Amino acid sequence: MNLAKINEFVKASPAIQIQSKISLLQRRAWNVLLANAYNELPNQEIHRVSMVELAAKLGFDSKNEDYLKEMLRKLRSCDVEWNLLNKDNKQVWGVAGLLASVEIEDGICTYAFAPHLRLKLYNPRVYAKLNLRLQNRFKSQYALVLWELCFDYFDTERDQGETPFIALDTFRELLGIESGEYPAYSIFNRAVIKPAVKEINKETDYHVEVEQKRIGRRVGELKFRITRVKQVPVQESLFPDIENLPPIAIELVQARIERNIALKIAAQEWDFVNPEKLPLLDTYPDFMGYVAEKIEMSIDAVGVRNRAGYIIKAIRENYEDEQVQKERQLRAEKVQEKELEDLTAEYKTKRNTIIRQAIHTDPELVEAAATRVQSHIVRQRLEAQPSAMAAYQKGGMVTAEINAILEEEYCQELLAPVVAAYEDEKARIVNSTHTLKRGACASS
Repeated sequence: MNLAKINEFVKASPAIQIQSKISLLQRRAWNVLLANAYNELPNQEIHRVSMVELAAKLGFDSKNEDYLKEMLRKLRSCDVEWNLLNKDNKQVWGVAGLLASVEIEDGICTYAFAPHLRLKLYNPRVYAKLNLRLQNRFKSQYALVLWELCFDYFDTERDQGETPFIALDTFRELLGIESGEYPAYSIFNRAVIKPAVKEINKETDYHVEVEQKRIGRRVGELKFRITRVKQVPVQESLFPDIENLPPIAIELVQARIERNIALKIAAQEWDFVNPEKLPLLDTYPDFMGYVAEKIEMSIDAVGVRNRAGYIIKAIRENYEDEQVQKERQLRAEKVQEKELEDLTAEYKTKRNTIIRQAIHTDPELVEAAATRVQSHIVRQRLEAQPSAMAAYQKGGMVTAEINAILEEEYCQELLAPVVAAYEDEKARIVNSTHTLKRGACASS
């Protein structure tokens, strides 16, 4: 995904309501990495972003890559508990590292989320939509955390919202404050809460206020209300000169391809590709995926002096990465294997249903099939029961053996339509449209 196109992103409430001691830059960086990976979370474990884009989206002007590496290292080693407020009663508590792994090579950062966390991040039942550019205005990590928390409960239709009352200890956990820090509420309020509220009210077009609830003589719980003061533009971009281009053209321009050529490729899509080099149907989810692969190939291409020219030719002539092709073939084989397994299971269910109906109509079929059993073990189990029907009804090997005999010798006419449908569908899967050229399909 291209970070230049990301302004707002969905963030699961469990990932907002986290307990973790992380800095302002680390939390902002985690948000950027999540936004970058969001659409890939269901199907990909590894995500990628250039270090240049990451720094730009963070508003990080320094070219000290070591500082960014240290920030990513801390995200990797940081344990986090999520869903502290249990906003969705169906959610459960969990703990993981903010990042599972990170690798940087040739200016490209690849990273992964822990499996439990990744699934929750993509498919939240409750979530907030946050603005990445807006988060860069905050100078305090407490202000950013409080902002995310308040916006998690913001109702866009009413332009307002409020959190539930939050126990003071839980709120301290949400902010990542240790038990020994700011032990007195008066100090905590003066040093953390008031400055965070003041910063939100100053830097955003929203107003936050806090309500205190006393338990006994002490302040024990806090509630925060958020109201939109005025409309704030949300469509901000780091690259305003290309933000109105088609997505494919944006990707190509970012790869240093001339604007007019990028627009031509975006307009023609598959027609830009040499007809003799068109990929197999369903090889790529769409033309964007095809282009993205060629751009990625250019990063690792050896001896390339003109990267833009390489990308254009790779798109036109369908350059193929051997490793990528192997991985794609393996994925296709796994999909086919799963389809065949599901089809076989469905066939067996239908077959067994028809056989049961036949036995219900004519119970003597079981006795007749029992006389044809060849397996010594199955014959022993038949003889151990008062009747073949009794042995059959106990299930296991006897049932399987008798069903096979009935299928082959007694129920062929009844099963013929089901068998024919099974064989036809099996042939369709084996000889699926994955073997057809995209151009052949288009011309038919």
